[in-house]
Amino acid sequence: MLTTPVSLPVAFPLPPTPLLEQIIGETAAGAALAIARALCHQNNGLSPRNAASAFGDWIARLFELRLVAGQIDFYAVVRARGTRLLQERHGKDLEARTIVALIDGVLEALQQIVRVELN
Repeated sequence: MLTTPVSLPVAFPLPPTPLLEQIIGETAAGAALAIARALCHQNNGLSPRNAASAFGDWIARLFELRLVAGQIDFYAVVRARGTRLLQERHGKDLEARTIVALIDGVLEALQQIVRVELN
């Protein structure tokens, strides 16, 4: 029988909301670019397997962020921040509707993972 109190491990504090939203946006943009690279894998030498692996890594990070996001409207942040980052960084190379389609793909994949993992 345990008689000595045991201290619980200290949880790492979450970053402030604006920083967390920035991290979510960066991760969403990374996932969207992984989709774009996978679609163009023949042009840049990326194998389909490597492209899928890269996308899976980004989605896993997004899933982890979703779990700790708290009261943030996570999907709205993914859409707004991810879209804005892609427009700022790749707006010359990607049309606005392509950016929206890429972010939609990220959200769809994430929602599928959430359904599987949380049910």
